[in-house]
Amino acid sequence: MMVTKCDLCKKEIKGESIKAGFNFWVDYVELCKECGIPIAKFLKEKKLIKEKK
Repeated sequence: MMVTKCDLCKKEIKGESIKAGFNFWVDYVELCKECGIPIAKFLKEKKLIKEKK
């Protein structure tokens, strides 16, 4: 069993997480929805995000 924690608030992630990174080869951060949604919203507003299809 793999336990994943949010890289921002350090709480255990249950269910889906939001992953954010600069490139495919660069490490990414894994965030809980509570921490990730405001960040994703900001990045979408600034057109700096591509959603994974």
